[in-house]
Amino acid sequence: MMMALDSTSNDPALSKESVSALEAALHAYLADENSTAALEPAMRRIAAEAREKRIRAEQLLIMLKEVWYAIPQLEAVRGDTQTQLLQRVVTLCIREYYSG
Repeated sequence: MMMALDSTSNDPALSKESVSALEAALHAYLADENSTAALEPAMRRIAAEAREKRIRAEQLLIMLKEVWYAIPQLEAVRGDTQTQLLQRVVTLCIREYYSG
């Protein structure tokens, strides 16, 4: 007998406050893509929270990318530039996650 998959999730998630801080930091980063100063505190915050809640690194990156792709400003950023910007964000996130 085949069981239906449970679509409800018991996976831990980042707090609304952390997601809001991340969104604000990403907006600031996209406004000045040469500066990661706004990103660093937000990355530290989400990485620390993820470790505390036992969110695996790959789960955190999925959450990060969901926030990233929901940013309306990204519509103006094309192709390789968007990829490079996201790579920098992902690198910062991974560093923070494993530095703690």
